[in-house]
Amino acid sequence: MKRKIFMTAWDMDIEKGGINKVMLKRASLFANDEYDIELLTMDFKFNYDIIEKELKLSGQLPKSAKITNVYDYYRRKFTKNTISSVAQAKFEQQLKKFEEGYWVEDGGDFARYFQNGTYIKYKKWNEDGTINFIDYFDDNRVRTRREEFHNTGFLQREVLYHPSNNKKNQERFYTEDGFCFLSLWYNNKSGKLQKVYLFSPDYDKVEYFPSSKEFHDFWLNEMCRVEVVKPVIICDGSAPTTRVTSIDDELVYKIYMLHSNHFAAPYELGSPYRTVYQAKLDIIPKGYPVVVLTEQQRLDLHKEIGNRGNIHVIPNCVEVNDFNVEKNPKLVSMIARYSPEKRLDEAIKAFSLVVEQVPEAKLHIYGNGNEEEALNKLIQELKLENSVELKGYTNKVHEVLAASSVSLVTSAYEGFSLAMLESLANKTPVISYDINYGPSQVIEDGINGYLVPNGDREQLAEKIIHLLNNHDLVVKMGNEARNTVLKDYTPDRYYEKWSKLLQDVVNENHNLYTQEI
Repeated sequence: MKRKIFMTAWDMDIEKGGINKVMLKRASLFANDEYDIELLTMDFKFNYDIIEKELKLSGQLPKSAKITNVYDYYRRKFTKNTISSVAQAKFEQQLKKFEEGYWVEDGGDFARYFQNGTYIKYKKWNEDGTINFIDYFDDNRVRTRREEFHNTGFLQREVLYHPSNNKKNQERFYTEDGFCFLSLWYNNKSGKLQKVYLFSPDYDKVEYFPSSKEFHDFWLNEMCRVEVVKPVIICDGSAPTTRVTSIDDELVYKIYMLHSNHFAAPYELGSPYRTVYQAKLDIIPKGYPVVVLTEQQRLDLHKEIGNRGNIHVIPNCVEVNDFNVEKNPKLVSMIARYSPEKRLDEAIKAFSLVVEQVPEAKLHIYGNGNEEEALNKLIQELKLENSVELKGYTNKVHEVLAASSVSLVTSAYEGFSLAMLESLANKTPVISYDINYGPSQVIEDGINGYLVPNGDREQLAEKIIHLLNNHDLVVKMGNEARNTVLKDYTPDRYYEKWSKLLQDVVNENHNLYTQEI
């Protein structure tokens, strides 16, 4: 019988970041005759069924793997019947814009409903014509309740609002046949979750949890308990760490991943720890296997926490493919979230120096995030509208990088930049600030890219100008870049290292904490 590998992060999506991409790659490699793969998430989304379908259709998630969300798990578990004819009729009635007995303001994809001059409810439709939500109001035009619908038609969540300030007071979650299986109570002033109640249609005892953590603990223990063969859980995300720690060790083998630099500013040895990673750092002295992405991070952890032999180095990997695209000799690209730690403003400011020497140079930045408005404002202030573009999220990273002559990494910190590897795999030299962690492990200065002193914007611009003016050098360094990947960062190498660690964990190898992976 196959052994289950659970991989857990707070969420999963189609437009995904580095952690999600790494999880999907690992899932693809280990969905085989030996292992079953299940990705576990703890956020609430209405469309995990669509996310899973899209990831499988695009080949990013193997067909044999699945995504299980805690809310979807209990909804499916406690659904006993198909949607009733009464509920179906109600849903079909709600789809209608013009209902008998109401005066209706038609707003296209929304409508407001009145009875004898009193505002009763508000409807919002999705682009495909299905109902998204319905808001209900009291006589004072204060929202009291929202009904949110799954795209297949059933009421999925109901949100109740406190009359004193119209803030969220309670959430109720429903099965397809209309049974309320979960109720979350909130403090309407602070917004803090106060109580969680789980209901089963099979018995009348209510499961109470004082917070979402205890609810997630309960779920994860249940997920592991039902496995006939003791599973493995890889804790990829930071938020689930305390949840995974609470699972009974008799039920599951645990492995923890550090995907990023664990230090706070200035992100180097001796700096305070980032709060989000404290729980994972607390795991290390307990002897559980912890995986980091670079040797330098392992050495730093040894210096500060101690060498117990349970920190293993398994860097990211990348596929090597050839794309029938021609490099644009003046194109520079970046793949990064539009967020402060990526310091995209550094790249944009450096590029203002580049275009003074190479007017036809272009910088394309692919990603998404809450810094988009500020970055666009900076581009305008520097009068770089014709030279720098924020291109948005792309699923065609390899094609983008293959068409570029240079890529940049200007982050304040990294765990191990996956975009850097993707660039090297596509014969595109990387110019990176010399930060913790990753660039100095992969980039051989002057061979497959350039390492620039952290924050030296002028030197960053000089290196960009040098490569944009020397296409033959770009080709030479690009070939060396791909050789770097083929030597050390292929999926085969990645699978070999992870496979050995998994075997040692499952076999409870007594040498686990003294072996090098």
